[in-house]
Amino acid sequence: VHGDFSQDSAQSAVALQDGLTTTSPPTTYADLRATWRAAPADYGTRGHVDTLTIRGAPVMESWEAPYMDALATICCSNGGRVLEIGYGLGLSAAFIDGQPGVVEHTIVEANAEVARVARLFADSATVPTRVLEGFWQDVVPQLESESFDGILFDVFPLTSGEVVDGEAEGMHAEAARLLRKGGVYTFYFDVADSWFATRKSYREVTVPHLRSLGFTEVDLDEVRVSPPPDCEYFWKDRFVCPIAKR
Repeated sequence: VHGDFSQDSAQSAVALQDGLTTTSPPTTYADLRATWRAAPADYGTRGHVDTLTIRGAPVMESWEAPYMDALATICCSNGGRVLEIGYGLGLSAAFIDGQPGVVEHTIVEANAEVARVARLFADSATVPTRVLEGFWQDVVPQLESESFDGILFDVFPLTSGEVVDGEAEGMHAEAARLLRKGGVYTFYFDVADSWFATRKSYREVTVPHLRSLGFTEVDLDEVRVSPPPDCEYFWKDRFVCPIAKR
């Protein structure tokens, strides 16, 4: 549902990528920001898949677990202090909690009910964990520079203009500011209808942008997933796993 770059960047990428068409915003993605924080979080199941829906929008589904595991492994590769932005179903949070060497886990979550669930998780977590409630755009600028060893960013887009980038592009510069030297940043990335176009976009658009912000090593991994046929927001058989080292 998320992705990496803004609509302007996406339009540039279209010209670069041999007919790449970015995912169009579903009609359910109206401007949700004004009501998102207080909106009920609907935890449910669809077949064998656990789901989280807010305001009718599919925020996360449990089939994403292999991807969340891969992102957690990347952001925890240095151990130390880890920042996770977006709690969702808590999949990546649980994987982060099980990673060796992590000494502190900070979670930023905008929806009040999801933040409450995150605090319940924090109460029983193995690693000391704190939950900061609010939109990341308000919370993250208050965090101390060069204070984290790893960052995982995966938030739900709250306006139609954010559907393509999932707000990640706005976070890239903040991630560069927050990471200590050698720290690693990863994020949800899905920008196109095909795997080829998604990977090409990452290489040709995202990598140069991250390097321009001071990330010294930028690469990617990939992980295979099995979304159910009725999934609204993802239909490829794998995800890009961004790796950006400060």
